[in-house]
Amino acid sequence: MKRFALTALLLSAITPASFAEDKPVNFETQILPILDTNCVYCHGPEKAIKKLRLDSAEQIQAFHEDELIVAGKPDESELYERLILPEDHKKLMPKDAGPLEKEDIELIRKWIAQGASFTSATVPSGKPAETKPAAEEKSSNDTVPEDSEELKDVKPASAEAIKRISATGASVMPLFGKSALLQVSFAQDPGAATQENLQMLTQASEQIVWLNLAGAQVNGDSLAALAKLPNISQLHLEKSAVDDAAIKHLSGLNRLTYLNLYGTQVSDAGLLHIAGLKRLRKLYVWDTKVSYDGAMALEKAIPGLSVNLGWNHPVVAKKRIEKQLASAKKEAEEAKKQADETAKAAARAKEANERAAKRLKELNEELKALQAPPAEKREEAAKKDDKK
Repeated sequence: MKRFALTALLLSAITPASFAEDKPVNFETQILPILDTNCVYCHGPEKAIKKLRLDSAEQIQAFHEDELIVAGKPDESELYERLILPEDHKKLMPKDAGPLEKEDIELIRKWIAQGASFTSATVPSGKPAETKPAAEEKSSNDTVPEDSEELKDVKPASAEAIKRISATGASVMPLFGKSALLQVSFAQDPGAATQENLQMLTQASEQIVWLNLAGAQVNGDSLAALAKLPNISQLHLEKSAVDDAAIKHLSGLNRLTYLNLYGTQVSDAGLLHIAGLKRLRKLYVWDTKVSYDGAMALEKAIPGLSVNLGWNHPVVAKKRIEKQLASAKKEAEEAKKQADETAKAAARAKEANERAAKRLKELNEELKALQAPPAEKREEAAKKDDKK
């Protein structure tokens, strides 16, 4: 398999410092959402092209292909290599959708480099999230996400609060290292994300910054508890039951930078509720009722926001094809230009060849004439022959 180490090196060189190797990447909350949004359409339960499914840790691990993911070696892992191919390469993934964002590619690279772990241990009952032994720590400090530096002084949640949240069936982990900030996920048991259990999250309202409710059957009443979690910066609601009415409870989450609404019933009306979230940078609305115009209006309302409608959205697909068509036309024009230049060069070469041949003939005739005896000598020679 051909390697593209140089491309990987360039990607690594321009990646933000927030992806430093000492911050462990969580498969469930960071890698799976990327795969779910960009890869599952072709590699999920409905299609599973090449029998590969990327919709869960179990499916990925069940795929018997030694080179798909080589733990600790991203440059030998096909999953990563397919993401860093040149844009015009036929094997670039996602297929026909262009390359992923550099930050997402770097997360996948880093996850593989760290060992491609699929596990995410829940914090033991009765123990606070920050009790991981210092000897096991890779991080040298308790830094927090770049846009939440002011949260570095947040105190740890009580051991009792973490115990109660864990008892609901949620996975509770430190955001990284010894940080008091928490990531909470119901992804392994979406059914546990009930209104009562979500209300339990308010016992760690200041500490919870990442929340995964992917696949949960949450409604407006259930999400009301989220309004009491002011420090959330990343929220996963993909494939959940949220709709426009439920989204209104997110309007006060002013630290939100990432929101995944893929596969929900949210429409343009729901986007109005989050138009005031000025820190929002990534919004995924693939396979929703959100229109292209609605998405672009939101991007205009929130400078720096990128709204991902999915590669198969009609308008996105049209624009992609138009872009590819423009590129193809440019290539065709360049090819025609080169062909014309080649034809002209061939014509010039033919003319030059004819001129050279003509000149060669002329020179040969001149040389032959110089070598022949003068006419009078030929006549004298002829007379002598006659006398004989």
